[in-house]
Formats: sequence, structure tokens, C-alpha cells
Amino acid sequence: MAAILTTQDVWADRRHRVKELRARQGFARQLLDFYGALLAVQEKAYVEAASVRPAGRNLASYCADVVVPGIVDVSLFAGPDQLRSQLLHRLETEQPLRMIEQWIAGDSQAMVDRYLARASLGPVLEALDAEARATCGGPRDARHCPECGGPPQLSYFERSADDLATGPRRLLCARCGASWGYPRMTCPGCSEDESTKLPVFSEYGTASGERGSVVRGLPADPAADPVHAVFPHVRIEACESCRQYVLSIDLATDRAAVPVVDEVAAIPLDLYARERGFTKVIPNLMGF
Repeated sequence: MAAILTTQDVWADRRHRVKELRARQGFARQLLDFYGALLAVQEKAYVEAASVRPAGRNLASYCADVVVPGIVDVSLFAGPDQLRSQLLHRLETEQPLRMIEQWIAGDSQAMVDRYLARASLGPVLEALDAEARATCGGPRDARHCPECGGPPQLSYFERSADDLATGPRRLLCARCGASWGYPRMTCPGCSEDESTKLPVFSEYGTASGERGSVVRGLPADPAADPVHAVFPHVRIEACESCRQYVLSIDLATDRAAVPVVDEVAAIPLDLYARERGFTKVIPNLMGF
């Protein structure tokens, strides 16, 4: 039987994984440092929301008043130069409340607006129940979160009781962090299920890395020793029909993986997919 994680375990796992990946993936160190600083603010927001339990109808105003100031502070202190510049500009021309309301409604947004709204609302929605999440707009279908209607951030395969087997496939919501089951070899962007239209790209040195090296600097050798693979548990699941993709994390291959953290650190895979004309179903919180 799988162990049940407590709230403290979930946030501790995320922090630990950030440190772990930071130590071995130098190309993502700056991004992971920022994400780690952001996690501390989000965990505090989670704990407070779990205690206060704001009503669904008050989510936007609660986040704008209670969570946004901390998110802005850490973003200006630890965020990339471009984010700091864009955030300062937007705060002069738009109210955070409006940004959060648009994200809750599922409206199209500029990247920086969506960042502030996601970073502020995400931990609050994680702390609340399905009733609060139900106040969010968006379709409730197989490709969207059944609780809040948000789009899928990533795909992952659950750990299995059998170490040699891969568990069921699930999608992780970009808005509230809930997950739901989804068929294998089916596009989360458009529901395409014709296997010939669903290319999978993974790094040389992994079992499914026949398509080519997706990590710059690694030898383009399909016989490479798996020990040299930077992302042995992550792959690109793309779709030729809608030209979208998600990253997929296999928890059976790396049992220490934390999907939301590992997806943030897999920058070369995102770049590889984009260079081939694919667009992510939704960029992650860090903009990739």
C-alpha cells in the first residue's frame, strides 16, 4: 500500500527535490533557485489558506490581499531580470485582483499576468476543497481538470507496486494541482489517439531515446550508457495533429521524482520540442 503524504511532506518533497536537481543540473540552477524561493512563499500561503478557508466567491480578493504581496516581493528579489521588469510594468498598469480573476475565469492572459495569478492562486486552491475549486471557469472534460477546469501542466506515470511495471497515466492540473487519469497514447491537447501522429521524444541513453539526443552537449549515440542520461525519466509527448506537447515524468524510472519540480528543471526538453514547431499545452509557472 502506498504511503499517504501529509501536507508537510508534499512541500518538503518539493524543496528537497529542488536542492537535489540544483546540485546536478547546473543549466537549471538559476531557475531552480528562484523556484525554491517561491516555494517558501507558496507554502506559507497554503498553510494560511488551509486555516482561514476563504470561500470560493472570495478567492480572487483573498489572494490579491494576502498572497500577492509575498509573491511580488520574492519575484522582484529572486526572479530573472525580464520577469522583474515586466512585473513592475504590469503592476503600474493593471491590478493583481484583475489578473487573478482572469486566471480563475480561464481567460487568455499575457505571460506575466498569468505568472502572478498562478503563483498566488495555486497554493490557495491546493489548500481548499473541490467546492472552492468548482468556482473556477473552464470545461469539465477528459482533457481538463475535473475539479477546477484547468488545463494539464504535465503528464506522469504513477509508481507501481511492481518495480518493473509502469503505473497508470495521469495529468496534473496547472491551476489547482489536482490530478486525474488519462489514457496512454492520447494527446492531452486535442484527444488525438492515432499512434502514428503522436511522436515521443526522449534523450539518448534512455530506453525510448531512438529519436535523437534532446540534451545539448551529450553524445548523439543511441547506445550511450543510461548512466549519462540527464533525463532518464522524462520525455516529450507531442501531437502532429494539434502541434502541442506535454512533458511526461515516469515515477517508476525515478522514484524520487516530484513531477511539478522535475518538469520545471527539464528546460532542454522544452527547447527541443519548440525547435521542432510544437507548443506546450500551457507553459509552466517559470514560463517554459
